[in-house]
This record gives sequence, C-alpha cells and structure tokens, in this order.
Amino acid sequence: MSNEPATYMTIREAAAYLRVHPEHLKKLCRQARGPRRIVIGRSVRFARADLDAWMAQHAQGAAA
Repeated sequence: MSNEPATYMTIREAAAYLRVHPEHLKKLCRQARGPRRIVIGRSVRFARADLDAWMAQHAQGAAA
C-alpha cells in the first residue's frame, strides 16, 4: 500500500484525464453512470483511483 495521498480532481481535470468533454462527464454523473465522486457543498471531486476503476469496468474485449 502506498503512503502517497489520494489525488482528487475537479470535473475539468477528471474529464481531461479520461479524455472526454467535461459536459459529457457531467451528463454521466447526472445519469448515475459516471465514476464515483465526492460532493462537498457545490464542489465535486474525483479520486484518481475511482476514475481508473471506472475505466477498467468499462473495458471491452478483454479476457476475464
């Protein structure tokens, strides 16, 4: 286990990391189809590990 702190990203940063448009990421979140997020007041943050896990869940064509 790493001693490195979790990296949290804004919507724009997370969208850039995932290489999608920020509005698309917002839409996925509104539809409860996006990656896990943390909401504090009006601020939304995404942990890098959650983004990676969400991408892995959506991988297609990989052998299990």
